[in-house]
Formats: sequence, C-alpha cells, structure tokens
Amino acid sequence: MYQTCDFDEPVNLGTELLPDWEYSSWDCSLPETFEYILNTETEAQFYLSRTFSYGDFFLVFFLMVFTLFGIGKIIFDKFISRK
Repeated sequence: MYQTCDFDEPVNLGTELLPDWEYSSWDCSLPETFEYILNTETEAQFYLSRTFSYGDFFLVFFLMVFTLFGIGKIIFDKFISRK
C-alpha cells in the first residue's frame, strides 16, 4: 500500500557545509484505490483495494462457469427424466 506524502517546512539540522535536511511537518494520504474499513463494534480496521485485477477476473469467471455447469447438471439429473 503506497501513500502519497506532501512534505512541508524543511529544517536544516546540520551545518552549512554538511546539511541534514528534515521536514517539520508532512501530510500523508492513501491513494483513491484503497478504502479504509472500520468495524465500530470490534474496532477492527483494514484497507480494501478498489481495483479488480486479471487474476480476480479469471478466478470469478472459472468459478461462475463451474457453478453454472453444476447447477445445470443438477437440474438435468433431477427434473429431466431419462427413459
């Protein structure tokens, strides 16, 4: 999970010859591709990705195909009588 941060107010903690720059304030936020989920009853928290990858697509596609074939087989075996 990548955050985007805006750094403000640089401060030199070193010398002019050997500068050591640090920032006294920053504002970090998550990109729009993540959703923050908080369960108010248990205080559980996590981030959920809003993207849909090719792997997700193929997994759902194959599970849907096998489920439809299974339902079709059950309907065919139960309700269509064989002679």
